[in-house]
Amino acid sequence: MTLNRFIKIATVSTLALVAVVCGALVTIPLLRHYLVALFNDPMGLPALESDARVHFQPDAKACALDVAALLPAAIARVEIAQGRPFARSPTIGVYVTYDAYARANGLENPNIAATSRSGRVILSPTLCGKERERLPGVLTHELSHAHLSGWRSSLFSARPPSWFMEGLAVMVSGGGGAEGVSEAEAAAAIGKGYAIVVKGEGLWVDFASIPFEIDPSRDNLAMPRQRLAYRQAAMFVAWLRERDPDAFARLLLRIENGESFRDSFRASYAASHSEQWGNFVAHLSK
Repeated sequence: MTLNRFIKIATVSTLALVAVVCGALVTIPLLRHYLVALFNDPMGLPALESDARVHFQPDAKACALDVAALLPAAIARVEIAQGRPFARSPTIGVYVTYDAYARANGLENPNIAATSRSGRVILSPTLCGKERERLPGVLTHELSHAHLSGWRSSLFSARPPSWFMEGLAVMVSGGGGAEGVSEAEAAAAIGKGYAIVVKGEGLWVDFASIPFEIDPSRDNLAMPRQRLAYRQAAMFVAWLRERDPDAFARLLLRIENGESFRDSFRASYAASHSEQWGNFVAHLSK
């Protein structure tokens, strides 16, 4: 093979590889989100001298100190509720500008209150400002996600469904993420047909959205769609734990080991998730 031909083949191969990578970034949102977050890791920000787990944009130091004060109790709450210590210490990113926050959360969305990814909890500027009262609950909510992901064996292991992950986080945090929607309102919505769909497996393309049997936004229900979904999910998860704490502990352990949620649920409860959801709905109607 001549040198020119070799160079030509190598160039074509490189261009093909670049095209494949670019195509993947466009067609696989997860990969794009992961890379955006990776290149905007809060670990690159200054850390508090008093708590190196908390990183912050310089003008967000006052809020970072508030987060550090809340962190020990929030971590203890998650560890007690989820049955064991964090597999690795979480990193918290506190932001004062929405542009930087949107890049750090990987979703490039400045309107969400917080995210958790690969053990990083990313907090929106709104939690340092107009929604400051939500900070303790939302921080604990995201730490619940960080705890669960920290024990999972692989980023690519079977993902639990969003209703379970978000329901667990809302339950553990005492309502963080479902503020403004009461259990009575959520139960009434279920009775009217506005119930979440309880799936058996998670989808990589669907991180936080939980579908409804009848979408409440279609009929202008007077509650935020996501918070209603989170509240219903939390009520179901809490009911599962109260009904059989040992089965719930077994389920969490299996999920953390990367096992299939559907199979783990049946092995833990001797019933399917759908059967238990039916029992929960029947319980609400009593």
